[in-house]
This record gives sequence, C-alpha cells and structure tokens, in this order.
Amino acid sequence: MNRHFIFAGIFMLLGLCAAAQPADSTAVDSLRRIGDVDTGPVTMRRAADGDNMVLEVAGFGITIGPSTIQGASNRDTKSRPRVCGLFFDGIEMGFNFLTGSDYAGYPAGTGDFLDVRGGNSFHFGVTPVGMSVRLDKRGKFEFSTGLRYTVDNYRLSDNSITLGRVDGLIVPVPLDEKADKSKFRTTSLGIPLQFSFDPVRRLRIAVVGYCDFVLGSNAIYKRPKEKNSLSGVNPFQFGIGGSVSYRGFGVYARYGVTSLFKSSVGPSCHPVSFGVCVFM
Repeated sequence: MNRHFIFAGIFMLLGLCAAAQPADSTAVDSLRRIGDVDTGPVTMRRAADGDNMVLEVAGFGITIGPSTIQGASNRDTKSRPRVCGLFFDGIEMGFNFLTGSDYAGYPAGTGDFLDVRGGNSFHFGVTPVGMSVRLDKRGKFEFSTGLRYTVDNYRLSDNSITLGRVDGLIVPVPLDEKADKSKFRTTSLGIPLQFSFDPVRRLRIAVVGYCDFVLGSNAIYKRPKEKNSLSGVNPFQFGIGGSVSYRGFGVYARYGVTSLFKSSVGPSCHPVSFGVCVFM
C-alpha cells in the first residue's frame, strides 16, 4: 500500500481524535507536542495562531484544534435575539364568573339578576401581535406586551329575563316567555404587560396586568335570537392575572380589579376567569 496514503490515514485519525477532545488545556498541550511533519503530498504543520494544527492533503488544508471546537460550541449555544415579535400568542380559553355583586341602590326584591352559570359563560383571549424582550443573558426573565383581543360571555342563570337600561340604570327586563339562552357579551381590545420567569427549562410562571378598552357590549337571548346594545359597561377595565405553563401549555387565572359596570349605572361586580392557555 502506498505510504502516502498510510500517513494520510494516520494524520486524519489524529485529527479526528483531536476534534473529539474537549476544548481545554489538555487538547492544546496535545497539539503542541506534535511537530511539523512533511511527507510529500501529506503535510502537518502548526497554524499561525500557535494553538491549532493544519493538515494538508494534496493541497487541501484542514484546521484541527480547540479554537475550532470552541467556535462550533459558541455557535450552537448562541442565544436567541433579545427582542422577538409575537403573533397570535397567549391564547386563553376558559370560564367566567362574577364576584362581589352589590345591588345597593336597587329596590328591595330585585333579586340577584346577575347570577351567571359559570360552566356556560366562556372567555376567549388572544394577542394577535406583540413583542417580547429578554431581560437577562440566560433568558430566564422576560417582558412581553402587545395588542390583545378579548371576548367575554356571561350566561344568566335566569333565562326568563334579559338585561336593559331603564332610566339610566341596568335592570332585568322580563321576557314574554323563557328563552333557551339569555346572556350578555363584551368585546375589548387591550394592552397586557406580562413578566415571566422560567425556573427550569420549558416551565414558565407569568404575572400580567392588563388594561382593556371595551369595544362593545350586548344583551342576547335565544330563540329566536335577539341582540340589543347594552350601555353602562365600564369602558376601561383594569385587571391582574397569572399563568403556569409547561412546553407552552398551561392554566391561567385573571381578576378584574375595575367593576364591570359604571358606578351608579349597574351593580358593583368584578369578573373572574380561569381556564387553559397556549403560548406559541
């Protein structure tokens, strides 16, 4: 067998062994112990930086050494961008309740007309567009915000009434006959401010404060379906919430600090929601 090919095989094997070593002082010392070797078409010599070796076979050079390995390692561990765009993120699907209902100012015997069926009152929220900012080098802390679209349905327990505004006050309005469903709905667009922490890989704990602006509110009953505008809902809603997720799937809870209805227009009450969430 041609001795040039034997030498080429030996030096290639040495190169593979050097590449397999950790990028530490041991690898550097091993390379430094190898002197320049010239066997005609196969040449091994020290690189200009003094730490690497160059293996040349028929005019083609291969650099072997810890600096090359370190460069590959750095590329593999390169962190993601500090600022990232978010699209259709933070999807929430859950149930709504009303808590702390206070009917002060209503005639005696009005009853708890805002009693809702939690299992039939649903919440949906999504952030169509937003951004996240990494707050530390390891990416464990993050801040995110954006524009959030929210739909909240509240199914009334008493399906013989709907809601209306009479003489400036939100009151129960009796129906001619019981409806299959009687509810009211609000839609809003807001700005969430969320801080999240990843204690371990893929596990995320987040707290959020949100400022929602009500786009519309309606009283709806079926059947036949009737939808009427319901004025008196507080146009600005401030609330807080939190979530725990693993691999992007988790649970959330949120509480409306601002009363759902304007003062002196409707009962004082605060929306509560909980359910599942998905983070892209």
